[in-house]
Amino acid sequence: MSQGIDANVNSARLKRLFDKPELARLVDRLQTRFERDIDSPTLTLPDPELAERKAITSLLGRAIGSGRSIRINIADLENIIQRAKLAPDLRSAVERLRGPLKNLANEKATAQQTWQIVFVTVEKEATQLGIKSWLDKLRQGGLLKRLAKGDANKATILLQQAMSVIRQLPGQGQTLSTLAANALGDAHALDTGRPVATLVKRAIQQIGQTDERNSDNRNPGKQNKDQKENERELWASAGILVGGAITSTVLVLNLTVSGDSLTDNIIHQATRHGQPLWLTLRQLVRDSAQWQVDGRTIYICENPAVVAEAAEQFGADCAPLVCTYGQPRAAVNHLLSQLQNAGAELVYHGDFDWPGITIDNGIMRRFGAKPWHFDEAAYRHAAAAGKMELTGKAVTAEWDPKLTQAMKEKKIAIPEERVLEILLESLQ
Repeated sequence: MSQGIDANVNSARLKRLFDKPELARLVDRLQTRFERDIDSPTLTLPDPELAERKAITSLLGRAIGSGRSIRINIADLENIIQRAKLAPDLRSAVERLRGPLKNLANEKATAQQTWQIVFVTVEKEATQLGIKSWLDKLRQGGLLKRLAKGDANKATILLQQAMSVIRQLPGQGQTLSTLAANALGDAHALDTGRPVATLVKRAIQQIGQTDERNSDNRNPGKQNKDQKENERELWASAGILVGGAITSTVLVLNLTVSGDSLTDNIIHQATRHGQPLWLTLRQLVRDSAQWQVDGRTIYICENPAVVAEAAEQFGADCAPLVCTYGQPRAAVNHLLSQLQNAGAELVYHGDFDWPGITIDNGIMRRFGAKPWHFDEAAYRHAAAAGKMELTGKAVTAEWDPKLTQAMKEKKIAIPEERVLEILLESLQ
């Protein structure tokens, strides 16, 4: 068959015969057939309209039935065109009607080769930086192609920009805007929603082997807040501060340190006097303490009242204590990660309610914490005198499914403050 527009095509007669709305779908299918190099003896048009059926009947010179689809023999159609001397072959006819036909197979192969080059250019450096799996996932999952809207040249630029940022990680407590300005010349280039920011955050997750945490989709306000907090925490894990990181804090009591940084000195003085202390995410990232906790048990509670009472009763003699103050935020998670890496053994207690169970599931799963008077036996003992109704959707306690069953059975919520006496015994 012809590979170009043939001079022997009778354009005027061809257009009179085929260039009509009721045959447009037939010509569309023929164009697709040639561009995709489909080698089938027939062509099928499903669900034809009456006008379309009449036009094809007239074209073929025979009845085509009344089924739910029309099946056309390609050889018959080409014979009609050749006998009428409209064109040397069917392909030439379609080209005259629709213009030069593409070779989609070749175009696809060329596009694939182009995209391979996009990734190959940074593959060696990505391997050296320990983010080869990040690059592989970009290549396999198509994220980069989506961010670049299918433009390989734009994708190359985005990938090079991402690598420019990653080279400067981990940061030393610099702000996100400073990092963006230094690496990309634009202080807002790493703002939420920017393509480069998305790529870099994926790399940070890969380096830290962390997963994106899902928010509660039923509460858009909470979801948005959680997303911002998760981003703050993610950047902090790479030594980068978002918005100064001053408002993200964690309450601690009697943590031990051995360094001489400003943060070390503040913690040391607070511990020496048994005073509760609020630490900011900025301090933990920019001026991190040298934790002296290897092999030590660090107790984690959910409510500040536990910290206040422990400091009041035991002062400097109280065991090390960290408070999540409800759902852990960036500063809390960053501190727990530092303590875990420093060899601490973490244990947790929270409210015996469904949010408390959710918090503990996350802390145990992420930091390898163990329950601290937070199991079925402790719950049944406390519930014997409990009066607060347990409401909300049940959550399975991953470390003790029997605890969940007991809570469903008793339907009593136990705030942490109600079991202070037992907790304080552990903290002496």
